[in-house]
Parts: sequence; C-alpha cells; structure tokens
Amino acid sequence: MGHHWIESYGYIGLMMTLMFPFIPSEVPLAYAGYLVHTAQASLMFMLLLAVVSFVISQNLFFTIGQFGSERLLNRIFKWFRISETKMLQFQTQMETKGRYILLLSPMWRIGFAIGAGLTGISRITFTIVTTISFAFWSAIFIWGGKTVGHEWRKLHHLNHPVFWMGLGVLITVIYLIQKKRKVKKES
Repeated sequence: MGHHWIESYGYIGLMMTLMFPFIPSEVPLAYAGYLVHTAQASLMFMLLLAVVSFVISQNLFFTIGQFGSERLLNRIFKWFRISETKMLQFQTQMETKGRYILLLSPMWRIGFAIGAGLTGISRITFTIVTTISFAFWSAIFIWGGKTVGHEWRKLHHLNHPVFWMGLGVLITVIYLIQKKRKVKKES
C-alpha cells in the first residue's frame, strides 16, 4: 500500500507519507529501513529525512493550532476525529505535567501539535522536543525495517484490503468495549 507509493515517488514520496499521516508512520519508516538494508540509502540519510519530515509537518500543525480560527480547528478536529474533550485534556496535562508530555507526540501527532499551538508554548521549545521524540521514534522503526531486511517483501499480504478491513473491525470492537466499560464506571 504505502511502499508502492514510496517506490514510485522516491524520497519525496517518503517525505509526504511522513508529513501527512494518511498511513501510519511506522510503515514508511520500516520501508526506509529496508532501503538501508539493501544499501539504496544510508541510515543517517533516512533518519535525517524522517526527522526533517516530521518536524516540518508538526510545525505546520502547530501553526494551525496557534493561528487557526475556531472554525478551521473544528473542521480539522472532525476530519482527524479529535474530540474537544481530548484537546482540553491535553491542554490540562500540558499545564500540570509540563512540556515533557510533548515527548509522547509521535503517538498522537496532529493532536499534540495543534494542542501545543493552542497552549502557547514557544515554537523553539516545541521544535526541540519534537525533534528529540521523532528522532527516537524514527530510529526505532528504521532500525526495525533494516533488521527485517529482505523479509519485508514477505509482508505483502498486509497490503490486502481484507487485512485492513479486519484490522479496522478489530480496532472498532476494542474501542467499543473500552467505551462501554467507561460508561459503566461513570454510572
């Protein structure tokens, strides 16, 4: 799925898949590791490309959070399914736990970046923390892709729509079970 697009468009394709998270970042990062394994790219180049891509996209979403109108933010929240409650929780955590919470930003990229823009932290602080967290994130998955090596091609069954539909159903079931448990606890 994602690696065909990356193969077609090369490094620009890799950057775009990392900058705009329409597929999980783990896929293009692991593929970048495969390219390192096959000596089509160096480890340092791929790591630098990944981190630069992440930092650019995170700063774009930070700017949207910082200067975006309420109407624009509501559209983005709906598009990426970010609830207003989650954004308020994030802002509260930023105030209570400090800026170190941003080190977790690879797990909820867009929400963290927009939330950081809304909270008013400095862009320099945000960029430094984002660079550190995404450097670790990228290194883990690029190294994993490098380790998998030629076995990467054997993972082609993950590109099948049935796999993704099954994964979607599984995630939905887990979400509904957690939501039901949360409702029971509240009542």
